[in-house]
Amino acid sequence: MTATTETAGDLVATRESEASAQRRRADRRGNIPERLNYLFDSVHAAGDKPYSAAEVARWISEHGGSISSVYILKIRNGERLEPNQRFLRDIARFFCVPPTFFIEDDPAEIDGEALNAQILLRDDLVQSMMRRAARLSRGQQEALSGIIDSLLRAEGKEPGDS
Repeated sequence: MTATTETAGDLVATRESEASAQRRRADRRGNIPERLNYLFDSVHAAGDKPYSAAEVARWISEHGGSISSVYILKIRNGERLEPNQRFLRDIARFFCVPPTFFIEDDPAEIDGEALNAQILLRDDLVQSMMRRAARLSRGQQEALSGIIDSLLRAEGKEPGDS
């Protein structure tokens, strides 16, 4: 199942599978589902919340790939032990790891924070804001940082670098 359109039934199945996948073993040296769980466990979105299969599938679809969140969850749950290499390439691209991560005997440990920073920095708006902020004086950059912290607090989020 590789369609990106999901029905209400798919969404319920996705939520149930997300919970099941979170209980699965995560191991960078394990089989493909264990390695994928390792990525989901290690690379978190802002606020230390793990990325969902739906977020990964959406990003892949927006960037030329085609995979459903249900299929990603089937990989995570061990229902697809040998998924199509194209899907693994797309998932690796989302997590900013080489596709060989899924096949090497002993893939390197990953730095989840650094990979998440790469994921966040590929957003066009974030890149545009960074380029413009870089042109400001140091004092104006500090003022901008204060404004961002205030906006985060207004949204009930903790300011800082995370």
